[in-house]
Amino acid sequence: MKPTQEGWPEFKMKSPVKVKTLQGTNIDKFNDELENDIRDAGDRLQQKTAAKCHMTRWDMQENYDSFNKLGELVISLAKTIPLANATNESGDPRQYDYSVADAWGLIYNKGQFTKSHQHWPHVWSFTYCVKGCKDCAPLVFPDAYYSQSFTQVEPQKNQLILWPAWLYHSVPEHNCDHERIMAVGNLIVDWDKSLRSVTEHKLTPSPKGE
Repeated sequence: MKPTQEGWPEFKMKSPVKVKTLQGTNIDKFNDELENDIRDAGDRLQQKTAAKCHMTRWDMQENYDSFNKLGELVISLAKTIPLANATNESGDPRQYDYSVADAWGLIYNKGQFTKSHQHWPHVWSFTYCVKGCKDCAPLVFPDAYYSQSFTQVEPQKNQLILWPAWLYHSVPEHNCDHERIMAVGNLIVDWDKSLRSVTEHKLTPSPKGE
């Protein structure tokens, strides 16, 4: 007997996509650092993945301080949005900590796009808009529903999008004449930190950006 996808119900969730605009006096400098690092890393993948655009190496957080800093911000936000409620032995709520599994940069020029894909088995995925506008190609989630329609998010500079990594997503053809520059990555559970006593593991306030 061979397994098949036929007969399985479609997986849809109501608005699991979280969007936040980062703010701060140094945000423009932070964006400049990210852009410079994405350009410095070069087009390592050369459209061999779902992203048919400039794509850097996968481990930017290990090689560039700007990506390491972005990862810390994303983790602090993800810790305020539990995907599920779990308890410790005494019945108290437990909060899970995260680490950045991988991170990369993308530069879209006119006519470029990203095919539908997902990032399982990671827990959270994120993208941060380094450069772009509301007329740039959106990030589309066909299985994430809000108000009876699928979710798509038009990019804005300083915008952070966070979603469960198993959700399929894509970027249609980019039609703006200017570049659409994104910093992207995935989070996994940091089990060493997560197994601490809940009394030692306080909720983290939502980040305000740089």
